[in-house]
Amino acid sequence: MVMRTSRSLIKATRSSPMFLLDTMSWTIYFQVLAIVASTPVLSALVAPNALDLKLTATLSHEIPSTLYGYMWEDINHSGDGGLYGELLQNRAFQAVIPGTQNALNAWQPYSGARLAVTAKTDGVSSSLPNSLEVKIPKVVTGPIGFVNTGYWGIKIQEGWTYKGSLYAKSDTFTGVITVSLKSVAGATYASATLEGVSSEWNKFTFEFEPSKSAANDNNVFTVTVDGAEAAGATIYFAMFSLFPPTFRGRENGMRLDLAEAMAATRPSIWRFPGGNNLEGASIDTRWKWNETIGRLEDRPGRTADWSYSNTDGLGLLEYLNWAEDLEAEPILGIWDGIAIANYSNFDTWPIVPEEDLQPYIDDALNEIEFIVGDPETSYWGQLRASLGRTDPYYLRYIEIGNEDQFQPESYAGYRWSAFVNAIEERYPGQFEFIATSYPSTELNPPYLKIDYHMYADPTWFTTHAFMFDDYPRNGTKYFVGEYAVTSTNPDEFLGSIADGRLAYPTIQGAAAEAAFMTGMERNADVVFASAYAPSLQHIKGYQWTPDILTFDASRIVKSTSYYVQQMFSTNRGTHVLETVPSSTNATAPLFWVASYNNETEVVYLKVANTGTTGLVAYITYDFTTTGLGTATTLSTPSLSPISDVFNTSNTLGNPELIIPVESSFAIPETNRFNYSFPATSITVIALQTVIE
Repeated sequence: MVMRTSRSLIKATRSSPMFLLDTMSWTIYFQVLAIVASTPVLSALVAPNALDLKLTATLSHEIPSTLYGYMWEDINHSGDGGLYGELLQNRAFQAVIPGTQNALNAWQPYSGARLAVTAKTDGVSSSLPNSLEVKIPKVVTGPIGFVNTGYWGIKIQEGWTYKGSLYAKSDTFTGVITVSLKSVAGATYASATLEGVSSEWNKFTFEFEPSKSAANDNNVFTVTVDGAEAAGATIYFAMFSLFPPTFRGRENGMRLDLAEAMAATRPSIWRFPGGNNLEGASIDTRWKWNETIGRLEDRPGRTADWSYSNTDGLGLLEYLNWAEDLEAEPILGIWDGIAIANYSNFDTWPIVPEEDLQPYIDDALNEIEFIVGDPETSYWGQLRASLGRTDPYYLRYIEIGNEDQFQPESYAGYRWSAFVNAIEERYPGQFEFIATSYPSTELNPPYLKIDYHMYADPTWFTTHAFMFDDYPRNGTKYFVGEYAVTSTNPDEFLGSIADGRLAYPTIQGAAAEAAFMTGMERNADVVFASAYAPSLQHIKGYQWTPDILTFDASRIVKSTSYYVQQMFSTNRGTHVLETVPSSTNATAPLFWVASYNNETEVVYLKVANTGTTGLVAYITYDFTTTGLGTATTLSTPSLSPISDVFNTSNTLGNPELIIPVESSFAIPETNRFNYSFPATSITVIALQTVIE
């Protein structure tokens, strides 16, 4: 994902979207693509005209199991404050400057305590040198201490058990510490007392079981002592943590509602850890895998790429476990020698010279060995086993870098080959490598898979729905690793909201994405994977719009784009079915793909209508069905205030304006039925059948 670092961010146009190809190596194919891109859509289907569509029994090619999934990086507080279940923001004062006000982000004094972040006393570990210094005035009575405001609030739910911990020490106080969940108005929902403070760091654990649910998120975590008992004392605190119940009960795990929403799309790939957040804003602040494993006390965190610090509580093992929980294949991004800087001046980007690259190659090899190494014979495999995971993880895909089209000379000159050759030498034939340069960039060894990113307006996506039809069938395959309709402005895909940038995905944008997805699925012999991006957005702390899921401390909203991803991913065929006619520009604004699942014996017909009127299709088929069909449709509700209002979005304030509607229908005539596809809609039809 491109990050805005100056107001003169590279502009993309309809014929050259962000991260689209500039010069082309497959001359014939890309000349055809250029013609298609500049040709207006020929909308032969205009109401009341109808489409005669035949679903044949001819299987075209297999659909890879990896076709739909997620791209991940910690942006918009999607990790810390989002999917990662931790409720306390700035819990260990990582990547901050002691003594500054910014170091106290999310912490506030209570009843007059004086707070400062300090490194003048020994930290709880060498990785966490900072702690919270709390000075109690000499004259004070009643409870006094401090609060943490969470990630813009804390959800308090009756029936949940919250598990917490903190470190404390003091040379001048040995009394009782009280920890609580409270509303900002002072109502107490749960509390616990901690005893045993001494001059050495001690870890205290506790649990909360709220007596009732809070009415809203305006709640805080409080830590207090008795003022009379603690008067004049200085107490140090460090490494706080508070977790609600997590997905599948994993320790240090994922927030329930967000995890359940992501799992409900049944993704089959998980690309991580980025994205820009892999690269770092400097070489030293890159994502370092070995600093994200082990005890939380041994993870220093980092100054990340999207304007906030990362705790790295969501680290390499957590990512791999999460991929397994999703039953998704991991696509591991390997840092490959560049950090990002000013996008308007690529000369500012730090690049590791070829002669200095070997330590970083060794680091990548160690990371891979940690993931797949034998737990008995491999040092890194033994380390993984000591952290609770004996069996090696499954890993097939390794992506070399991220968006290396921005530094093509060094990528083609030595970085790609250095990493690929070293990994292949160590693990011959074990991995498949994904390049991140332009397809036109010649690499040695030649790439067989390449990651392609696109952010654009709806028209770009509908126009390019057929771009893969003429892609060379030469063994090279695409990973559409990031894509989304981001704007209604064809001249400024990544501009401001005032310039057409979308705050939330719209039904118009979702239909255009679905049209493009029919092209990816129809050409799944060359498109092996795809991922909408970004995944998540905290509404009170974000850097990018639109996003597939938006949330705050207690609520989430599933966007129209989310529902499209879910509809396409959960209704998967194993093979593409040929149709007559095929979906082409001439049949716009209807776009479709048919598939057959040879395990469930179901035929799927996925249709996007990007037009502003409903269209009828007369559908025939060459196989036997049960005489019943089911349909799932996403569109603006009929006879409602938003009927035919296509810039409509689901929002946190109104999360179910547009949701999928399921229906069943009888097929009274053998091998034929009519179906009306609403204006600007996405529909998935399922027919139970057997194809001989």
